[in-house]
Amino acid sequence: MDRNKDKEILKPLIERLLEIAARPSEARKKKLWADHQALKPVERPPVCVYYEGMPDPEWDRITGPFSCKTPAGLSLEKDFKKRLWMAENVPDDNIVWPFVTVLAVVSKAVDWGVQVTWHESAGAGGLGARKAESPFKDGIDLNKLKFSDMQMDEAATALFVEEVSELCLGKLPVFVKYATLGASPFDKATELRGMEEILFDCIDNPEKVKGLMEFLTVSLISHHKAREAKGHLNVATLDGKYAAFGWRVHSFYLPPDFDAAKPKLKNEWFYVSAQTSSGLGPDMYAEFVHPYNCRLAELMTDKTAYYHGCEMLDQKYGILKTLPNLRRVHVSPWSNTAAAAEVFKNKAVLEIHSHPGKVFFGFSKEDMKNEIKAVTGPAKGLHFDINLSDIHSVNSDRLLLKKWAEAATEALGQ
Repeated sequence: MDRNKDKEILKPLIERLLEIAARPSEARKKKLWADHQALKPVERPPVCVYYEGMPDPEWDRITGPFSCKTPAGLSLEKDFKKRLWMAENVPDDNIVWPFVTVLAVVSKAVDWGVQVTWHESAGAGGLGARKAESPFKDGIDLNKLKFSDMQMDEAATALFVEEVSELCLGKLPVFVKYATLGASPFDKATELRGMEEILFDCIDNPEKVKGLMEFLTVSLISHHKAREAKGHLNVATLDGKYAAFGWRVHSFYLPPDFDAAKPKLKNEWFYVSAQTSSGLGPDMYAEFVHPYNCRLAELMTDKTAYYHGCEMLDQKYGILKTLPNLRRVHVSPWSNTAAAAEVFKNKAVLEIHSHPGKVFFGFSKEDMKNEIKAVTGPAKGLHFDINLSDIHSVNSDRLLLKKWAEAATEALGQ
Protein backbone atom coordinates (compact mmCIF):
# COMPACT_ATOMS: atom_id res chain seq x y z
CA MET A 1 0.00 0.00 0.00
CA ASP A 2 2.80 2.42 0.87
CA ARG A 3 4.34 1.91 -2.56
CA ASN A 4 1.04 2.72 -4.31
CA LYS A 5 0.64 5.87 -2.21
CA ASP A 6 4.22 6.85 -3.02
CA LYS A 7 3.50 6.50 -6.74
CA GLU A 8 0.57 8.90 -6.39
CA ILE A 9 2.82 11.40 -4.61
CA LEU A 10 5.62 11.05 -7.16
CA LYS A 11 3.45 11.22 -10.28
CA PRO A 12 3.03 15.03 -10.47
CA LEU A 13 6.72 15.51 -9.65
CA ILE A 14 7.72 13.18 -12.48
CA GLU A 15 5.39 14.93 -14.91
CA ARG A 16 6.82 18.33 -13.97
CA LEU A 17 10.38 16.99 -14.26
CA LEU A 18 9.67 15.68 -17.77
CA GLU A 19 8.10 19.00 -18.70
CA ILE A 20 11.13 20.99 -17.58
CA ALA A 21 13.60 18.52 -19.10
CA ALA A 22 11.92 19.03 -22.50
CA ARG A 23 12.47 22.81 -22.47
CA PRO A 24 14.68 24.15 -25.29
CA SER A 25 16.89 25.71 -22.63
CA GLU A 26 17.91 22.25 -21.38
CA ALA A 27 19.14 21.27 -24.84
CA ARG A 28 21.11 24.52 -25.03
CA LYS A 29 22.71 23.82 -21.64
CA LYS A 30 23.72 20.29 -22.68
CA LYS A 31 25.47 21.71 -25.73
CA LEU A 32 26.98 24.57 -23.73
CA TRP A 33 28.61 22.22 -21.22
CA ALA A 34 29.64 19.64 -23.82
CA ASP A 35 31.31 22.27 -26.03
CA HIS A 36 32.91 23.77 -22.94
CA GLN A 37 34.40 20.42 -21.82
CA ALA A 38 35.63 19.85 -25.38
CA LEU A 39 37.43 23.23 -25.31
CA LYS A 40 35.26 24.51 -28.14
CA PRO A 41 34.18 28.16 -28.34
CA VAL A 42 31.06 28.87 -26.27
CA GLU A 43 28.73 31.85 -26.18
CA ARG A 44 29.43 32.47 -22.49
CA PRO A 45 31.09 30.87 -19.44
CA PRO A 46 28.75 28.44 -17.66
CA VAL A 47 27.41 29.32 -14.21
CA CYS A 48 26.71 26.61 -11.65
CA VAL A 49 25.44 26.22 -8.10
CA TYR A 50 26.52 22.83 -6.75
CA TYR A 51 23.55 22.12 -4.53
CA GLU A 52 23.95 18.34 -4.24
CA GLY A 53 26.07 18.49 -1.09
CA MET A 54 23.65 20.60 0.93
CA PRO A 55 22.65 18.71 4.10
CA ASP A 56 19.09 17.48 4.53
CA PRO A 57 18.17 19.96 7.30
CA GLU A 58 18.69 22.81 4.82
CA TRP A 59 16.56 21.11 2.18
CA ASP A 60 13.87 20.37 4.75
CA ARG A 61 13.46 24.12 5.19
CA ILE A 62 13.43 24.79 1.44
CA THR A 63 11.49 21.93 -0.12
CA GLY A 64 9.92 19.97 2.74
CA PRO A 65 7.82 18.46 4.11
CA PHE A 66 8.18 15.06 2.48
CA SER A 67 5.37 12.53 2.29
CA CYS A 68 6.61 9.25 0.82
CA LYS A 69 6.80 6.28 3.19
CA THR A 70 9.07 3.73 1.48
CA PRO A 71 12.84 4.41 1.61
CA ALA A 72 13.11 4.39 -2.19
CA GLY A 73 10.05 6.59 -2.58
CA LEU A 74 11.32 9.11 -0.03
CA SER A 75 14.71 9.24 -1.73
CA LEU A 76 13.06 9.92 -5.10
CA GLU A 77 10.75 12.55 -3.64
CA LYS A 78 13.70 14.44 -2.15
CA ASP A 79 15.68 14.16 -5.38
CA PHE A 80 12.80 15.38 -7.55
CA LYS A 81 11.91 18.27 -5.25
CA LYS A 82 15.52 19.44 -5.10
CA ARG A 83 15.93 19.33 -8.87
CA LEU A 84 12.60 21.03 -9.49
CA TRP A 85 13.20 23.75 -6.91
CA MET A 86 16.59 24.54 -8.42
CA ALA A 87 15.19 24.57 -11.97
CA GLU A 88 12.32 26.84 -11.01
CA ASN A 89 14.18 29.23 -8.73
CA VAL A 90 17.89 29.37 -9.52
CA PRO A 91 18.89 30.74 -12.97
CA ASP A 92 22.12 28.82 -13.44
CA ASP A 93 23.23 26.18 -15.96
CA ASN A 94 22.39 23.00 -14.08
CA ILE A 95 20.78 20.56 -16.51
CA VAL A 96 17.50 18.84 -15.69
CA TRP A 97 18.07 15.31 -16.94
CA PRO A 98 14.98 13.11 -17.35
CA PHE A 99 16.38 10.06 -15.60
CA VAL A 100 17.21 8.82 -12.12
CA THR A 101 20.17 6.94 -10.70
CA VAL A 102 20.39 4.23 -8.08
CA LEU A 103 23.46 3.07 -6.22
CA ALA A 104 24.57 -0.48 -6.97
CA VAL A 105 24.31 -2.80 -3.99
CA VAL A 106 27.77 -3.66 -2.66
CA SER A 107 27.88 -7.23 -1.34
CA LYS A 108 31.52 -7.16 -0.21
CA ALA A 109 33.60 -4.15 0.75
CA VAL A 110 37.19 -3.72 -0.37
CA ASP A 111 39.76 -5.35 1.90
CA TRP A 112 43.18 -3.72 2.27
CA GLY A 113 44.41 -6.26 4.81
CA VAL A 114 44.16 -3.64 7.55
CA GLN A 115 41.17 -1.76 8.92
CA VAL A 116 40.60 1.98 9.34
CA THR A 117 38.34 2.66 12.32
CA TRP A 118 36.19 5.79 12.12
CA HIS A 119 34.94 7.61 15.22
CA GLU A 120 31.99 9.96 14.74
CA SER A 121 30.47 12.68 16.88
CA ALA A 122 27.61 11.27 18.95
CA GLY A 123 24.12 12.60 18.36
CA ALA A 124 25.09 14.68 15.32
CA GLY A 125 22.78 12.85 12.92
CA GLY A 126 25.55 12.20 10.42
CA LEU A 127 26.54 15.88 10.30
CA GLY A 128 29.25 15.82 12.94
CA ALA A 129 33.03 15.46 12.75
CA ARG A 130 34.74 12.15 12.01
CA LYS A 131 38.19 11.00 13.00
CA ALA A 132 40.08 8.06 11.56
CA GLU A 133 42.08 5.68 13.73
CA SER A 134 44.79 4.62 11.33
CA PRO A 135 46.03 1.00 11.35
CA PHE A 136 49.60 2.12 10.61
CA LYS A 137 49.72 4.76 13.34
CA ASP A 138 52.93 3.15 14.65
CA GLY A 139 54.56 2.90 11.23
CA ILE A 140 53.89 1.67 7.69
CA ASP A 141 54.06 -2.14 7.48
CA LEU A 142 53.82 -3.15 3.84
CA ASN A 143 53.72 -6.84 4.78
CA LYS A 144 50.25 -6.41 6.26
CA LEU A 145 48.76 -5.08 3.04
CA LYS A 146 46.66 -7.08 0.64
CA PHE A 147 44.05 -6.10 -1.91
CA SER A 148 40.73 -7.84 -2.32
CA ASP A 149 38.36 -5.80 -4.48
CA MET A 150 34.77 -4.89 -3.62
CA GLN A 151 31.97 -6.93 -5.15
CA MET A 152 28.51 -5.95 -6.36
CA ASP A 153 25.30 -7.87 -5.77
CA GLU A 154 23.89 -7.97 -9.29
CA ALA A 155 20.59 -9.59 -8.28
CA ALA A 156 19.90 -7.13 -5.46
CA THR A 157 20.84 -4.21 -7.70
CA ALA A 158 18.45 -5.44 -10.41
CA LEU A 159 15.62 -5.65 -7.86
CA PHE A 160 16.39 -2.14 -6.68
CA VAL A 161 16.28 -0.86 -10.27
CA GLU A 162 12.94 -2.63 -10.76
CA GLU A 163 11.49 -1.06 -7.62
CA VAL A 164 12.62 2.45 -8.57
CA SER A 165 11.37 2.05 -12.13
CA GLU A 166 7.96 1.04 -10.79
CA LEU A 167 7.87 4.08 -8.49
CA CYS A 168 8.75 6.23 -11.49
CA LEU A 169 5.77 4.73 -13.36
CA GLY A 170 8.12 3.55 -16.09
CA LYS A 171 8.45 7.15 -17.30
CA LEU A 172 12.07 7.75 -16.32
CA PRO A 173 15.08 5.61 -17.28
CA VAL A 174 16.97 4.26 -14.28
CA PHE A 175 20.78 4.20 -14.42
CA VAL A 176 22.97 2.31 -11.99
CA LYS A 177 25.81 4.20 -10.34
CA TYR A 178 28.62 1.89 -9.28
CA ALA A 179 30.88 2.53 -6.32
CA THR A 180 34.53 3.05 -7.24
CA LEU A 181 37.79 3.43 -5.34
CA GLY A 182 38.56 6.66 -7.18
CA ALA A 183 41.90 7.97 -8.37
CA SER A 184 43.44 9.61 -5.30
CA PRO A 185 45.94 7.14 -3.81
CA PHE A 186 47.61 9.62 -1.44
CA ASP A 187 44.29 10.26 0.30
CA LYS A 188 43.97 6.52 0.99
CA ALA A 189 47.60 6.39 2.12
CA THR A 190 46.82 9.17 4.61
CA GLU A 191 43.85 7.19 5.95
CA LEU A 192 46.05 4.16 6.51
CA ARG A 193 48.96 6.01 8.11
CA GLY A 194 47.55 9.25 9.55
CA MET A 195 47.80 12.86 8.34
CA GLU A 196 50.74 14.14 10.37
CA GLU A 197 52.50 10.79 10.36
CA ILE A 198 52.65 10.40 6.58
CA LEU A 199 53.92 13.96 6.10
CA PHE A 200 56.79 13.22 8.50
CA ASP A 201 57.34 9.88 6.75
CA CYS A 202 58.02 11.72 3.49
CA ILE A 203 61.13 13.04 5.26
CA ASP A 204 62.03 10.20 7.62
CA ASN A 205 60.88 7.09 5.73
CA PRO A 206 60.49 8.11 2.06
CA GLU A 207 60.86 4.58 0.69
CA LYS A 208 58.06 3.31 2.93
CA VAL A 209 55.76 6.06 1.61
CA LYS A 210 56.67 5.19 -1.97
CA GLY A 211 56.11 1.51 -1.29
CA LEU A 212 52.65 2.27 0.10
CA MET A 213 51.83 4.53 -2.85
CA GLU A 214 53.00 1.89 -5.29
CA PHE A 215 50.79 -0.76 -3.70
CA LEU A 216 47.76 1.53 -3.67
CA THR A 217 48.26 2.72 -7.24
CA VAL A 218 48.62 -0.81 -8.63
CA SER A 219 45.53 -1.86 -6.67
CA LEU A 220 43.47 1.07 -7.97
CA ILE A 221 44.48 0.41 -11.56
CA SER A 222 43.52 -3.25 -11.12
CA HIS A 223 40.18 -2.19 -9.63
CA HIS A 224 39.33 0.11 -12.53
CA LYS A 225 40.29 -2.43 -15.18
CA ALA A 226 38.12 -5.02 -13.40
CA ARG A 227 35.20 -2.57 -13.39
CA GLU A 228 35.62 -2.13 -17.12
CA ALA A 229 35.69 -5.88 -17.71
CA LYS A 230 32.47 -6.32 -15.70
CA GLY A 231 30.71 -3.34 -17.27
CA HIS A 232 30.49 -1.57 -13.91
CA LEU A 233 31.06 1.88 -15.38
CA ASN A 234 29.29 5.15 -14.74
CA VAL A 235 28.27 6.51 -18.12
CA ALA A 236 24.66 7.69 -18.39
CA THR A 237 23.38 8.70 -21.82
CA LEU A 238 19.94 8.97 -23.37
CA ASP A 239 21.00 9.56 -26.96
CA GLY A 240 24.57 8.25 -27.30
CA LYS A 241 25.77 11.81 -27.94
CA TYR A 242 25.78 13.50 -24.55
CA ALA A 243 26.70 11.82 -21.27
CA ALA A 244 25.85 13.09 -17.83
CA PHE A 245 27.89 11.28 -15.18
CA GLY A 246 31.09 12.89 -14.02
CA TRP A 247 31.83 14.99 -10.98
CA ARG A 248 31.20 18.64 -11.90
CA VAL A 249 31.10 17.84 -15.59
CA HIS A 250 27.34 18.13 -16.28
CA SER A 251 27.46 17.12 -19.94
CA PHE A 252 30.15 15.94 -22.33
CA TYR A 253 30.40 14.49 -25.81
CA LEU A 254 30.79 10.76 -26.12
CA PRO A 255 33.34 9.58 -28.71
CA PRO A 256 32.19 8.22 -32.08
CA ASP A 257 33.15 4.68 -31.06
CA PHE A 258 31.00 4.74 -27.91
CA ASP A 259 29.06 1.51 -27.35
CA ALA A 260 26.28 1.83 -24.75
CA ALA A 261 26.17 -1.96 -24.39
CA LYS A 262 29.87 -2.11 -23.61
CA PRO A 263 31.23 1.22 -22.36
CA LYS A 264 34.93 1.68 -21.82
CA LEU A 265 36.80 3.07 -18.86
CA LYS A 266 37.97 6.02 -20.96
CA ASN A 267 34.29 7.06 -21.34
CA GLU A 268 34.19 7.98 -17.64
CA TRP A 269 35.68 11.00 -15.89
CA PHE A 270 38.30 10.50 -13.19
CA TYR A 271 38.27 12.70 -10.09
CA VAL A 272 41.95 13.01 -9.20
CA SER A 273 42.83 14.68 -5.92
CA ALA A 274 45.36 14.77 -3.10
CA GLN A 275 44.02 17.33 -0.65
CA THR A 276 45.62 15.46 2.23
CA SER A 277 49.01 16.33 0.73
CA SER A 278 48.42 20.08 1.02
CA GLY A 279 51.16 20.19 3.67
CA LEU A 280 53.77 19.09 1.11
CA GLY A 281 55.67 21.67 -0.89
CA PRO A 282 55.89 21.46 -4.69
CA ASP A 283 59.07 19.36 -4.77
CA MET A 284 57.78 16.74 -2.35
CA TYR A 285 54.38 16.73 -4.07
CA ALA A 286 56.17 16.02 -7.35
CA GLU A 287 58.04 13.14 -5.73
CA PHE A 288 55.45 11.44 -3.51
CA VAL A 289 52.07 12.20 -5.11
CA HIS A 290 52.11 13.31 -8.72
CA PRO A 291 53.78 10.28 -10.38
CA TYR A 292 51.14 7.95 -8.96
CA ASN A 293 48.26 10.21 -9.95
CA CYS A 294 49.74 10.32 -13.44
CA ARG A 295 49.61 6.54 -13.79
CA LEU A 296 45.90 6.56 -13.01
CA ALA A 297 45.16 9.53 -15.25
CA GLU A 298 46.89 7.74 -18.12
CA LEU A 299 43.84 5.44 -18.26
CA MET A 300 41.57 8.32 -19.31
CA THR A 301 42.60 8.50 -22.95
CA ASP A 302 39.48 10.50 -23.93
CA LYS A 303 41.06 13.34 -21.94
CA THR A 304 38.57 13.08 -19.11
CA ALA A 305 40.75 13.64 -16.06
CA TYR A 306 39.57 16.27 -13.56
CA TYR A 307 41.94 17.53 -10.87
CA HIS A 308 40.28 18.74 -7.70
CA GLY A 309 41.96 20.63 -4.91
CA CYS A 310 40.19 22.93 -2.43
CA GLU A 311 43.58 23.96 -1.07
CA MET A 312 45.84 26.69 -2.48
CA LEU A 313 47.48 25.17 -5.58
CA ASP A 314 49.33 28.16 -7.02
CA GLN A 315 52.80 26.63 -6.65
CA LYS A 316 51.65 23.21 -7.87
CA TYR A 317 49.85 24.23 -11.06
CA GLY A 318 53.06 23.89 -13.03
CA ILE A 319 53.31 20.27 -11.90
CA LEU A 320 49.61 19.55 -12.45
CA LYS A 321 49.93 20.77 -16.03
CA THR A 322 51.75 17.53 -16.81
CA LEU A 323 48.94 15.29 -15.49
CA PRO A 324 48.02 13.07 -18.45
CA ASN A 325 44.64 13.66 -20.10
CA LEU A 326 43.83 16.63 -17.87
CA ARG A 327 40.71 18.48 -19.02
CA ARG A 328 39.34 20.28 -15.92
CA VAL A 329 41.20 21.80 -12.99
CA HIS A 330 39.79 23.22 -9.77
CA VAL A 331 40.57 26.83 -8.84
CA SER A 332 39.42 27.23 -5.26
CA PRO A 333 38.78 30.51 -3.42
CA TRP A 334 42.22 30.01 -1.86
CA SER A 335 43.99 29.70 -5.21
CA ASN A 336 44.97 32.51 -7.53
CA THR A 337 43.09 32.54 -10.84
CA ALA A 338 45.91 34.46 -12.50
CA ALA A 339 48.39 31.71 -11.56
CA ALA A 340 46.12 29.02 -13.01
CA ALA A 341 45.41 31.05 -16.15
CA GLU A 342 49.11 31.61 -16.76
CA VAL A 343 49.89 27.89 -16.52
CA PHE A 344 46.94 26.27 -18.28
CA LYS A 345 45.89 29.00 -20.71
CA ASN A 346 43.37 27.21 -22.97
CA LYS A 347 44.73 23.69 -22.40
CA ALA A 348 42.18 22.91 -19.66
CA VAL A 349 38.92 24.23 -18.29
CA LEU A 350 39.39 26.37 -15.19
CA GLU A 351 36.72 25.57 -12.60
CA ILE A 352 36.68 28.85 -10.65
CA HIS A 353 34.86 29.10 -7.31
CA SER A 354 33.34 31.87 -5.25
CA HIS A 355 34.02 31.85 -1.51
CA PRO A 356 30.96 30.11 0.02
CA GLY A 357 31.53 31.44 3.53
CA LYS A 358 31.54 35.04 2.33
CA VAL A 359 28.57 34.51 0.02
CA PHE A 360 26.38 33.09 2.75
CA PHE A 361 27.55 35.09 5.74
CA GLY A 362 27.90 38.74 4.83
CA PHE A 363 27.99 39.36 1.10
CA SER A 364 25.34 41.54 -0.54
CA LYS A 365 24.46 40.86 -4.16
CA GLU A 366 26.77 43.69 -5.17
CA ASP A 367 29.58 42.10 -3.13
CA MET A 368 28.94 38.82 -4.96
CA LYS A 369 29.21 40.52 -8.34
CA ASN A 370 32.43 42.29 -7.40
CA GLU A 371 34.01 39.06 -6.14
CA ILE A 372 33.00 37.16 -9.28
CA LYS A 373 34.46 39.86 -11.51
CA ALA A 374 37.68 39.79 -9.48
CA VAL A 375 38.19 36.01 -9.55
CA THR A 376 37.21 35.51 -13.19
CA GLY A 377 38.94 38.61 -14.58
CA PRO A 378 42.36 36.96 -15.06
CA ALA A 379 40.69 34.13 -17.02
CA LYS A 380 38.94 36.38 -19.52
CA GLY A 381 39.16 34.83 -22.98
CA LEU A 382 39.99 31.39 -21.57
CA HIS A 383 37.81 28.35 -20.93
CA PHE A 384 36.40 28.78 -17.44
CA ASP A 385 33.19 28.37 -15.49
CA ILE A 386 32.13 30.08 -12.27
CA ASN A 387 30.78 27.99 -9.40
CA LEU A 388 29.34 28.10 -5.92
CA SER A 389 29.84 24.91 -3.92
CA ASP A 390 30.47 23.59 -0.40
CA ILE A 391 27.04 24.88 0.61
CA HIS A 392 26.39 23.78 4.18
CA SER A 393 23.94 26.52 5.09
CA VAL A 394 21.95 29.20 3.26
CA ASN A 395 21.89 31.25 6.47
CA SER A 396 18.08 31.08 6.67
CA ASP A 397 17.77 32.83 3.28
CA ARG A 398 16.40 30.40 0.70
CA LEU A 399 16.86 33.05 -2.01
CA LEU A 400 20.65 33.26 -1.57
CA LEU A 401 21.27 30.63 -4.26
CA LYS A 402 19.13 32.63 -6.67
CA LYS A 403 20.91 35.89 -5.78
CA TRP A 404 24.32 34.37 -6.41
CA ALA A 405 23.33 32.91 -9.80
CA GLU A 406 21.86 36.27 -10.83
CA ALA A 407 25.00 38.06 -9.62
CA ALA A 408 27.21 35.68 -11.63
CA THR A 409 25.14 36.18 -14.76
CA GLU A 410 25.27 39.97 -14.38
CA ALA A 411 28.98 40.02 -13.48
CA LEU A 412 29.90 38.09 -16.61
CA GLY A 413 27.70 40.31 -18.76
CA GLN A 414 25.38 37.51 -19.84
